[in-house]
Amino acid sequence: MGIKSTFILKFYLYFVTICLLNGCVSSGLKKFNPSKEAKFPPDHLFSINSKEQNSSDNLFFQTLGLSPEIINLVDKALKENPGWLAQLAKVDEVKESVGLLTDDIKPKFNSSLGWLPGRESTRESDFKTSKTPELKSKAVLGWEIDLWGKWSARKKEADHTIINETHIRDGAKLTLIYEIAKLWYQYEFQTEDLSCVENLIKNHHEAHILHLHKYHAGLDGNESLIVMENEIKQLVLEYNRVKSKKAVYKTGLQTILGGTLDYNFSNVRIFSNEPIPDLPKKLPSIALRGRPDILASYARLMAQSQRAKASILNLYPSLNLNFTGIGMTGDLSKPFDQWRLNGGPIIDIPLWSPKRKTQLAIDQQKLKILELEWKKTILNAVRDIESALINHQSLIENLAISENLKEEQFKVYKLTEHKYHAGLISKIDLLKIYNEYEQSRRNAISIKLSSFLSFIQLAKSLGINWAKIS
Repeated sequence: MGIKSTFILKFYLYFVTICLLNGCVSSGLKKFNPSKEAKFPPDHLFSINSKEQNSSDNLFFQTLGLSPEIINLVDKALKENPGWLAQLAKVDEVKESVGLLTDDIKPKFNSSLGWLPGRESTRESDFKTSKTPELKSKAVLGWEIDLWGKWSARKKEADHTIINETHIRDGAKLTLIYEIAKLWYQYEFQTEDLSCVENLIKNHHEAHILHLHKYHAGLDGNESLIVMENEIKQLVLEYNRVKSKKAVYKTGLQTILGGTLDYNFSNVRIFSNEPIPDLPKKLPSIALRGRPDILASYARLMAQSQRAKASILNLYPSLNLNFTGIGMTGDLSKPFDQWRLNGGPIIDIPLWSPKRKTQLAIDQQKLKILELEWKKTILNAVRDIESALINHQSLIENLAISENLKEEQFKVYKLTEHKYHAGLISKIDLLKIYNEYEQSRRNAISIKLSSFLSFIQLAKSLGINWAKIS
């Protein structure tokens, strides 16, 4: 048989073997992908009438109608906050690290060069001991061919791993911007609330002086003075509480920006004048499919599904191309005194590999866990949106009631003021009514803060993120 016939026979045997193996695998390998369907509840089941709003898919944080100062703070934080910058760097790190998942796809080339003196005694030399060449070099080229799609699955796993990290980044941005919004409105509220307490103390102090005059004139008893002094002490305690909270929120804002504590907060507006933003016009069903935590969880699930698929394919035979070249010489002027070159395709058939089977069992079990965690993430998101909707609507109703109480209390104060000017009541009674009005105003502002915070929580639960992509 000639050389050409031998080559054709070998090629034919390789081709038949590959076809048979491919047929076995194709018939035995089922489609291995987790279900992409999720039970997202329809919009009409949420505590919001979706028919009354024009839903927008392109709704961003900047369009929510929040304080302009918040936009400036967020923009500054996204440039300087160390935690956010670290998250951006982590995305780049993951992009580099996923190369470990695909490095085995590429051909591998190794070479070595060494000085290895010795002697040999072989049958070819009639067992006569002779000196071996001392200088040896070796070059090896190996490449596993992707017959069934194992390396393709690992590439997809790498892609989904990067997607997962980008969604984690978006989730970190979501948390950062709404934390800034909460801190800012709490700081605004504490600033105005502190002025309200100062007014209460001022009025109580004036009333206390009037009580002292009545006491010295014998028109009032000592017990009224004790009550007044205790009320002032309580107001001083309240003043210290509000003042410390304001300082805490200011420190939180300064540090979340990533700089020193020298940020200028001179643009603080009167919180009671802040308009309540309208309800975000985004359907919950659309929001659920765009929330970063759900998208990240699904990306992890898809990455694991590709890993499990690769583990299955790793149990099937593989085709490797290997080339090896070895050179030996005792004289550098004659580098090819002894040399050997061989190579060709090698079919690796793992008849029994406990390690590979164990890895497959681990990957499949983790796939089930991630699928359950993905569904859990969806349920948690549904709970967040529904709870935020209910809470916000309830607080808006309470705000309307508290505003009405404040207005009615103001009417009482105005009527009392007319009585005072007519000489029908004393200044002490007028100050008392005014402080009751001031307290009702504090209560209304406090409920308004809760309404703002519930709005922020609702927008966050809907996944309304910053428009600018960093």
